[in-house]
Amino acid sequence: MRFPLCSQVVGMTTPQIDSARLWKSLTEISVFGATPAGGLHRLAASKEDGQARDYVVAAARELGCAVRIDALGNTFMRRAGSDANAKAILVGSHLDSQPLGGKYDGIYGVMAGLELLRVLHESRTETKHAIEVAVWTNEEGARFAPAMMGAAYFAGKFTADELLVRKDVDGVQLGNSLTEIGYAGIDIVSPVEHKAYFEIHIEQGPILQDENLQIGVVTLVQGMRWFRIGISGQSGHTGTYPMETRRDALVAASHLIKAVQQIGLDQPLTGRATVGHLVVTPNSPNVIPGHVELMVEFRNPEVAVLDVMTASLNQALKETADKYGVEVVSKQELDSATIDFTSELIDLVEQAASACGKTSKRMISGAGHDACQLSAVMPTTMIFIPCDKGISHAENEAITQDWAADGAAVLVETVLAFDSK
Repeated sequence: MRFPLCSQVVGMTTPQIDSARLWKSLTEISVFGATPAGGLHRLAASKEDGQARDYVVAAARELGCAVRIDALGNTFMRRAGSDANAKAILVGSHLDSQPLGGKYDGIYGVMAGLELLRVLHESRTETKHAIEVAVWTNEEGARFAPAMMGAAYFAGKFTADELLVRKDVDGVQLGNSLTEIGYAGIDIVSPVEHKAYFEIHIEQGPILQDENLQIGVVTLVQGMRWFRIGISGQSGHTGTYPMETRRDALVAASHLIKAVQQIGLDQPLTGRATVGHLVVTPNSPNVIPGHVELMVEFRNPEVAVLDVMTASLNQALKETADKYGVEVVSKQELDSATIDFTSELIDLVEQAASACGKTSKRMISGAGHDACQLSAVMPTTMIFIPCDKGISHAENEAITQDWAADGAAVLVETVLAFDSK
């Protein structure tokens, strides 16, 4: 099935989305890291991540695209434009997943970008600007911290030397992992080469489906902060160490986790506070936990509210240390401010959705995306499609073929409209 686009340019053949081809590509790439429950376990710079990248790169090269890989493994696939002096239009997302995550979060955005390249190629559509599709390294932050790492490097917020030495829980460095999968690049790719950035993504929430809408026009991404907390107590034999004098790091952590939940509840409707990562040492049934590492994440559209939540966390850390006689150390690892996208591009997406006959609404993103980093260095916006019941970061994350094709059609219309401006 082919979905017609909406470019009404006299004398030009209107390119068409190949819905079946897009869906097939989503199915094929999901083999790499597939889980028995139908999800995806494809952590950044893993063997499976390398296989997925190889799939996309091979497809892009078949279209005649030039491929570049930078020092963080960010992979860029460029289709040349007619004006060599014009800046490129950048489209991108990521291929890594959460542990036991879904197979559309991020991946859909890359495959929609690949479909864009295929549509332009097969229709022989000439664009003034080069069209470049990026695969960003370690967006999820599930294996290496921080999240959105590759995009943050591209935006100049970190150096390669700072990030390539980051280690996963097994002590493996990112740089070594990228070398092993063949994506330790040497190409220099700069934001100054690009005119604008577009990212298409599943909503990761229920609004579009609940309201029977096809497209989300994203206006902003709410702020997010991560804190890595270390709690140190005293290990000991569970059978001999008196309860009254224990300094159990896990018991202390449970107190802190409950406090984090309350911090979120204290901000009705908009507050988000989560502990989703916990490492217990020595993690033995007959040894009192001597150390716990956990990650605290806060999200909110308002920086002032994030400041209140952070202050509440600091108070909870002090109370935990005092009550349980443990040492508590906190390090902030991510501070992503609320991101307002470019109004001109927001309007363009809205117009493209209308031109394609798709229902849409303006909305904010509750999740962080690579676009947050890109917005610091070029005009940026995002397009959302629905996901079933709003479920994401889970193996039963799901979309429909029609939703995928609707979004890809709007992406291509948006890019062509921007190219013609």
